[in-house]
Amino acid sequence: MHLICVFILMSLIKSLDSTICLAKLVPDQIRLAFAGNQGVSVGWQSFGCPLTTSNPNPTPTVMYGLSKTNLNLTSINGNSSVYDTNNILKTSWFYSVELTNLQPSTVYYYQIKQSNYVSASNIFSFTSAPVYGSRSRAINIITYGDFGVDGIVEDILNGKCLFERALGALQKMLPVTDFFLHHGDICYADDSPEDLFLTYEGAFNYCQSMMTNITSTRFYMTAVGNHEINCTEIPVLNQLCSSSKKNQVPYSHRFNMPSKQSGGYLNSWYSFDYGFVHIISISCESDFPLAPSGNLLDTTTQVNWLKNDLSKVNRTITPWVIVQCHRAWKGSISKADIKEDGIINCPSCKAAFESLLIQYNVDLYLAGHVHWYERICLNGMFL
Repeated sequence: MHLICVFILMSLIKSLDSTICLAKLVPDQIRLAFAGNQGVSVGWQSFGCPLTTSNPNPTPTVMYGLSKTNLNLTSINGNSSVYDTNNILKTSWFYSVELTNLQPSTVYYYQIKQSNYVSASNIFSFTSAPVYGSRSRAINIITYGDFGVDGIVEDILNGKCLFERALGALQKMLPVTDFFLHHGDICYADDSPEDLFLTYEGAFNYCQSMMTNITSTRFYMTAVGNHEINCTEIPVLNQLCSSSKKNQVPYSHRFNMPSKQSGGYLNSWYSFDYGFVHIISISCESDFPLAPSGNLLDTTTQVNWLKNDLSKVNRTITPWVIVQCHRAWKGSISKADIKEDGIINCPSCKAAFESLLIQYNVDLYLAGHVHWYERICLNGMFL
């Protein structure tokens, strides 16, 4: 009898897949990224209908154009993805599309198109990248690492709403900002006790929703950090972490970096150009000898890709080369936090990457992980 009841219940739940949601679902967590020299990726999240696993928007589409009142262009390469967020009531779906053949330095308006179950988004805008190699104006980049939601301990130590206050400061800088570089540790979606009541997917959803005003109008380019490639920072509680939260699975679904356009891998390593600047993002977490978080592929592919990418940079067109990664490998303060595995932080990162950065005269290396601000002069001499 019990087996029959379970079978009937599962059949009823499955039949809901074809039902209509009681209310239209709303696109959320809207974010922009570069997708080649004349392209932009638009990504977003929406929940599925309650108790169903069906994709509420199987043909994700963005309409865009040069006027709010004339969105006459249509996106390409619509993609849907899903992973187990351990929410039995509603499934999170992640979408991305590409806007291609954009005119340089041009304001575009865009809107996520409605589908049967998902409402249309508001109309947003962005300014496309300048001509490759253009030096007609200065480029303004906001860069930082290790930025995420507050927890109870942080509220006690720093006052309430530290994340929200920092977000407000970023919002004020939007008018003079071309794009963002976030050097890993995005939202702190893990099981840290100080994040009590806002962990895992809850932290990601809250954080990315709050950042939509920024990420829907400016390009938000990320690097993978230790909190993205792993979801826990309490070794004895690793069993709380499901496989869908390890090996940067959420990060791979939630962001859409230009790896495809630059020959990189997932959102782990990639590059892009913006005017006279060439930007490279690499992973300090995986895929090099003795990487802190092991390997998603192997120990050589990323390093070989970096060497190849650097060797192809035309310094007469993009004289500035910037590299971002999560972990610093130099620091002047003698503190246990940065003496992991030796005198310097992440000696394996230094061994894998530093000689290439010096060989190809990289101008600037940006990192997070160590929670203070420090600038170091050419090839490691301290200011």
